[in-house]
Amino acid sequence: MKDKLGGFGLALALLAGLLLGVPAAHAKPYLTREQAEGICFPEADTIEWRSHRYTRAQAMAIRKASGLMVIDPGLWYGVALKKDGQVLGVLVFDRARSKHELIDYVIALTPEGKVKQIEILEYRESWGHEIRRAGWRKQFVNKDAQSKLKLHDGIHNIAGATISCRNVTDGVRRTCHAWHVVLRPALVTAGRLPKLAAK
Repeated sequence: MKDKLGGFGLALALLAGLLLGVPAAHAKPYLTREQAEGICFPEADTIEWRSHRYTRAQAMAIRKASGLMVIDPGLWYGVALKKDGQVLGVLVFDRARSKHELIDYVIALTPEGKVKQIEILEYRESWGHEIRRAGWRKQFVNKDAQSKLKLHDGIHNIAGATISCRNVTDGVRRTCHAWHVVLRPALVTAGRLPKLAAK
């Protein structure tokens, strides 16, 4: 299968370079997409990567639910599957701004829309990389769209990395709401997940 994320990541890097006008001299690549797949869903037999472009209504719904602007025009995500078609979860590629550069990371969600874990793929600045610490990232585990997912309100800060902490936290919160607006409905339509029982 063609590695679309590689091209997508390259496009993001080129766009960042054009917008920022400076090279990422301190770039620290920690994980490749394939390594992140194995860490987040080691029991998966396959991960189907796909993209989704938000409709205007979806972007507005995510913004209203999360209280955050929808920055990117869509989602790039992988559905982790067993051979029998069982959905183990979804791996969402996201990016957040540190002080000057972009942070590439992935958010693993369970079939219930809860955060399984987050992994930092690449950090491009010489400070603030402490967000990769396991203790900080573990704060997100089991949180969902109904949880406290704001810096200083459910997620603690790291001194010297406030911008990175805030923007990654916001990204996770936005993604948790995107689960309900876009991801779960897409999986239900594809027959991957059952419909929710009417209340």
